[in-house]
Amino acid sequence: MKKKLIRNVLFILTGLLLFAPSCWAKSKGYCYIVGYSFTEKKAFFSPILVLKVNSKSYSDEEFVTDVGLIQNMESQFQSHLSGLVSLDAGRYTVSARGAYKSNAIANGKLKDEMDLYETKGFAVKVVKDFKFSD
Repeated sequence: MKKKLIRNVLFILTGLLLFAPSCWAKSKGYCYIVGYSFTEKKAFFSPILVLKVNSKSYSDEEFVTDVGLIQNMESQFQSHLSGLVSLDAGRYTVSARGAYKSNAIANGKLKDEMDLYETKGFAVKVVKDFKFSD
């Protein structure tokens, strides 16, 4: 009887360890994207995007963001900018920021980064009509 109970407990614990990562809860992550050019002295920012991300985190401010999600965000923003301002992809760097844990953190980071570009003499613009689709 004891052996059967121990075997069942071990079986359940093994199942939990193997299958728990695939069913971790999703959290809201607050992200934004920046496209900038040192040669043109321009920086374009997306509005704050609210996305579902894994709740895995190593800090108080942000979640670990999936590389595929980041690449998708950057690609869509670069495509949008290409149509909007005839962006030359060779002159611009596009980079996603985030999966911050709150809108307040993301807005603070966005404002700080915009201020940094402005102090370096960049023309800064928020591309309000950008919509990200999963």
